Amino acid sequence: MKKIFKKKPKQKKELPTRITNDTVAEHREHVLAGGRKLKYPVQYTRSALVRNTIIISAVALVALVVGVWAQLYVFKDTGDIAYRITRATYVPVAKIDDEFVPYSDYLLYYRASLAHIQNQNRSSGDMPWDKIAFQRELAMEKALKDTYARALAKEHGITVSDERIATLLEQTRKESGLSEKAYAAATWDNLHWTMDEMKLALKNDLLRQEVAFRVDDDASKVVKEATRLIQGGSTLEEVAQKLGEQVEYVADVVVPTGNADGGLSSEVSQLKVGDVSEPIKTSATDGYYIAIRQQASDGYVAYSYVKVPLTTFEKNFKLLRESDRTTLYITIKDKEAK
Repeated sequence: MKKIFKKKPKQKKELPTRITNDTVAEHREHVLAGGRKLKYPVQYTRSALVRNTIIISAVALVALVVGVWAQLYVFKDTGDIAYRITRATYVPVAKIDDEFVPYSDYLLYYRASLAHIQNQNRSSGDMPWDKIAFQRELAMEKALKDTYARALAKEHGITVSDERIATLLEQTRKESGLSEKAYAAATWDNLHWTMDEMKLALKNDLLRQEVAFRVDDDASKVVKEATRLIQGGSTLEEVAQKLGEQVEYVADVVVPTGNADGGLSSEVSQLKVGDVSEPIKTSATDGYYIAIRQQASDGYVAYSYVKVPLTTFEKNFKLLRESDRTTLYITIKDKEAK
């Protein structure tokens, strides 16, 4: 008959209570044995933690991207948070001639127009949605032109220095009669722009102006011919008659000194009565002006002028705008909630 032996339970070896030179190896082995038991579970826990962290981060990133996309392209949010996102991250609102248009440029101009409209209607509380929709279109057109102008500026090596921007901004502030603090506050109240945003908008304007003059070879030729005729003794009226539809003649303009006309009256006020100016480029970016100063009472400046209009930049932009080389990523004609 097969004997059945009952296996005695393994007695747990007790460690000596005191660690001595003779027992230190035994204690060390005990500690290492405990570590080996936990080795693989710890590795598994760390691996799972890393994997879960990556998954959670990826899901959060996708959710953030989808949220931003919906905020900008579906709801067309124009609030402070949306604007900050577009300033911090390059997000396109359109494309023209293979150049992406920054969403931040569009919001820069639209938010300024919206602030102006809100100030005008603050007492009534009503929002003229027809005007707002129109301002959205204007903001988009300006952002498109800025991008087109930057591409041409790069092609022709045209730049606008920070010093020029600072000088023009300071000149504008002095003409307003306001202190730096008051001017910054007025800019914020009227346009909802910081001074950095004011500088950015001014830089865009100056760059577009320089580009418009540089690319218009036809206007350059006409203004040279007008200058030649004047130096030959022709009056402005005679120049206008000889050049016909290539120029515009306006007589007997009287405006306050420092009139907001792109700098034309300011340039003319530096002439002596009867003197004819050199071709003047105004910030209006609409052409060259050749003016003769006339007599006027104190506080006013009077003059007549011949204008050689710029057409090339606007003509080429219009062709691009109406072609399939311009794509808008948002609709701008529907009614937008505040």
